[in-house]
Amino acid sequence: MMSMPAGNERATPLPFDLVREELRQVDELLLQETWSAVSIVRDISHHILGAGGKRLRPALLLTTARAAGYQGDWAIRLALCMELLHTATLMHDDVLDHSDWRRGRVTAHRRWGQSASILTGDAMFARAMRILVDYGSLPILNAVTSAVIRVCEGEVMEIALHGDLDIAPETYLRVIDAKTAALISVCCQTGGMLGQTTPAQVEALSTFGFHLGMAFQMVDDLLDFTAKRERWGRPAGEDLKEGRITLPVIYTLQRATPADRERLRTILNTPSAAVEHMDEVLSLLHRYGGFEAARADAIAHTRAARESLLALPASAARDALAALADFVVARDQ
Repeated sequence: MMSMPAGNERATPLPFDLVREELRQVDELLLQETWSAVSIVRDISHHILGAGGKRLRPALLLTTARAAGYQGDWAIRLALCMELLHTATLMHDDVLDHSDWRRGRVTAHRRWGQSASILTGDAMFARAMRILVDYGSLPILNAVTSAVIRVCEGEVMEIALHGDLDIAPETYLRVIDAKTAALISVCCQTGGMLGQTTPAQVEALSTFGFHLGMAFQMVDDLLDFTAKRERWGRPAGEDLKEGRITLPVIYTLQRATPADRERLRTILNTPSAAVEHMDEVLSLLHRYGGFEAARADAIAHTRAARESLLALPASAARDALAALADFVVARDQ
């Protein structure tokens, strides 16, 4: 889970505090929904789901549904759907990135093999779609499936850009918009669609999710350089090791002197060795303001996220969403 102070230490509760009981129900349903008579499918599913996780997406759907005035049971089922979709994308992402660790555990494909891991992820996608079909809202089905398509497109774009040291900030933003912000945005949009909201308010929640998702991924990319493994759940520097060029590096390459730019490019051109030079990379990122510029962009997105919430009536749920926007840039994992 995200590292956060206890609820009584925070003036405004976060969504995780506000919908704690509903999230507990989502966790129980996750294990039930992924039960399979095929033991390896069941084991893989429970391996990754049992490792915990932030549960950000279900928390957002549940809280935006509250902000929209919805009080029915379907919010929990649709929150379950979003976590299944997210988990499936993580399983596929780990295979694509050849990752060894996820949430502090060995990745499923390292333990059970790529084929079983991919197919179990496919089964999770199907289970999520079944929930959407059961609910029977074509607008929500269309919104969610469109977001899943964008997530897949974002992953493909990221693969195509592997090791590209000439990537522009605008290209990076398009990638994280698709691969991360799209699903977070549709969680918020779906919560709004459940309630008694106007089209403008649904759009405002979708916009909130977009900006929150952009900030969340930017901070994730910053933490990849600095977070400790025992809190991060995987070794620092994985992005460099996997040849993924993120915003702090992009800004530093733009700003560095020719000599330092060439030195950084030399290090990054051998991704497997880049982690060995992490101290030097960090020094360059700090020297040329790469970290600071990326964090400033994340903060700008959180401000835009908060502003979008003004379209909604005042409520504890709206306040929790605003508090989350601030927390995203302050978190340490």
